[in-house]
Amino acid sequence: MRTRTLITALSLLALVPFAWAGDPVAGQQKAGGCIMCHGTTGFPGIFYTYQLAGRNADKLTIKTNKYRTGKILHPIMNLAVMPLNDKDIEDISAFYQSLGKPIMVTPFVAIKGDDEEPQAAAK
Repeated sequence: MRTRTLITALSLLALVPFAWAGDPVAGQQKAGGCIMCHGTTGFPGIFYTYQLAGRNADKLTIKTNKYRTGKILHPIMNLAVMPLNDKDIEDISAFYQSLGKPIMVTPFVAIKGDDEEPQAAAK
C-alpha cells in the first residue's frame, strides 16, 4: 500500500510542470504582434530581429518577463510586452517552442544567449 502511494505521488509530481506550461494553441492566437517581428518557421519577420521559432519556452518566458519588468531595456520590446500578463507570455512562449527551427534564418547574426552552443565550447 505504501509503495502504491509513493508511485502515485511521484506520478503526480511528474505532471506538475505540464500543468504550468503554456498553451501553444492559445499562444498562436496571442502572438500576432510577435510574429510580425520575430517570424515563424516559414516567415522570417519583417525586421532584422531574433527569430523565436523552436526556442526553449522557459528561456523565452524568463527573457520576456525581463523586458516586461524593465530589467532589460529596449523601447520597442518594453512597449510590446507591457500589456501581456504571465499566462499570455507562457502561452506565446509555448507556441514558439512548438514550432520547429525556422527555414529562413537571419544571416550573419549571432544572438548572445542563443540555444545552440558553439562547436568550440562543446569540446
